[in-house]
Amino acid sequence: MGRTTGTPNRVRAKVRSNLENLIQGIVDSIDIKDLNTNQRIKLLQIALQYTLPRL
Repeated sequence: MGRTTGTPNRVRAKVRSNLENLIQGIVDSIDIKDLNTNQRIKLLQIALQYTLPRL
């Protein structure tokens, strides 16, 4: 059984969508102007791990 080849994984898509929404909410609540350059870069690195697919 299971899903057929080529069918998107709905659970994975749902988890990814929820993580993107969570990250967006956190980023919106952080006052980025108060962060220094190193903190901004670190924040970007962490957030991108969960939003962009790995190559």
